[in-house]
Amino acid sequence: MQSFLYFMNSNKDHNINAIEKNTIVTIGMFDGLHIGHQHILDMLLREAKNENLHPVVVTFDLHPRLVLGKTDGQFRLLTTQQERQQMLTLYGIDTIDWIHFTPQEAQLSACDFVRQHLIERLHARAIVLGYDNQFGNKQHNDFDHLPELARQEGVKLFYDTPVILDGIEVSSTQIRNALRQGNLPMANQMLGAPYAITGTVVHGRQVGRTLGFPTANIELNDNHKALPLEGVYAVDVLLDDGTTHRGMVNIGPQPTFQQATPTIEVHILNYQHNLYGKPLTLRFLQRLRDIQQFSSAHDLQQQLQHDMDITANL
Repeated sequence: MQSFLYFMNSNKDHNINAIEKNTIVTIGMFDGLHIGHQHILDMLLREAKNENLHPVVVTFDLHPRLVLGKTDGQFRLLTTQQERQQMLTLYGIDTIDWIHFTPQEAQLSACDFVRQHLIERLHARAIVLGYDNQFGNKQHNDFDHLPELARQEGVKLFYDTPVILDGIEVSSTQIRNALRQGNLPMANQMLGAPYAITGTVVHGRQVGRTLGFPTANIELNDNHKALPLEGVYAVDVLLDDGTTHRGMVNIGPQPTFQQATPTIEVHILNYQHNLYGKPLTLRFLQRLRDIQQFSSAHDLQQQLQHDMDITANL
């Protein structure tokens, strides 16, 4: 088992043994850090103060579904490891225990996981569990024995409740489904913020420039990152210089120019500077339309102007 900690206000990784205080711990993948996750973190921070314990989030570097092959090859992440680290830190979690997830790690039962990782290593005196929290090897089937283990070890258990939005329990799965279906309003509501992707600007065919709408071609930093349904979207573009600009992005093929290979191309409004090789982040604000094939470049130009007018006035 490999594990390491990130501490806010420090640029160095600290060994897990650096924790000497008694802790209150919550465990989960926290993919997307949606409003349901935030509800759990609020409880963690609140009870940490009430119980005079140090709050710790335990999570995994790799998603168990990817490691264990429990996916059809289409499974995608809402957040990369780096994004989760940044979001958790900004939320006020200064100690994150990253567990390197392996098939061997997956063999641990729920009780063994809690005993070895949370109680013995992290000195947990309290644990916050999500309403649908399930971990540990299902063959051992001892998750329901956690209350007994907690009593034996003198550990308090706190149980969070689900967050309901329009009659639906907020979850990472629901958000992935919403993105896949192009339901950006639902995805963003559940996330509590616009969905975002980050990539690097690479050279493209420069077709947009000939139309008067130059675009930056984006190569994702992580191919496991989820993309919204193919289409045209209004976005905010965050550049590495700290500035934010409005833009419109095409995700998918370009049938007007007989290009079937999907790409991510963003036109930044009123921006002319060279971005090749630079990182940028897209925050999705609104889905404008489906991918369309136009009869001429002129018709496409007119549609792009219409798209830009909507985008500029959001």
